Amino acid sequence: MATAVEDLWPADIESAPDQLPPITILKQQAAMLGQRTRNLLEGQVETRTEESYRRLRHVLFIVAPALDFYRYPLLEVEHAVVGIYPVTITASWNAPREPEEEGIGVDESLDRHYKLTASDESQFKNALKDLLGHEETKKIIGSLLAQSGVSTPAF
Repeated sequence: MATAVEDLWPADIESAPDQLPPITILKQQAAMLGQRTRNLLEGQVETRTEESYRRLRHVLFIVAPALDFYRYPLLEVEHAVVGIYPVTITASWNAPREPEEEGIGVDESLDRHYKLTASDESQFKNALKDLLGHEETKKIIGSLLAQSGVSTPAF
């Protein structure tokens, strides 16, 4: 005779507090990019684990289907696995520059630093709005749109 398996989990298991997690907000914005650019550019969010699976890192990519699905890593959002906030947001356009090639200069304006911490959903949304509206982000989107065959950017 088989015995029923006893459920030892507590009855009051609940989801996290009433804040949208960063991954949900990023996925919403990724979908909005496709709508804003008539799907000439798309957003994708990829999640990775860091530090022996103690932290999550979400990367927001801008994808250009017309350019053989080229993916530009626009920003990264990192937080603890067991907590939704605080998060650290880092823009990719402050990544280390490539070494100078002979006869080619480096644009020093791309060396600006954008990294901050948001302690809750509201701060995260404000920071994300600033980053998505930043001139460097607009340049990246405009360039990818132009190379995708669009003469006038949608932004």
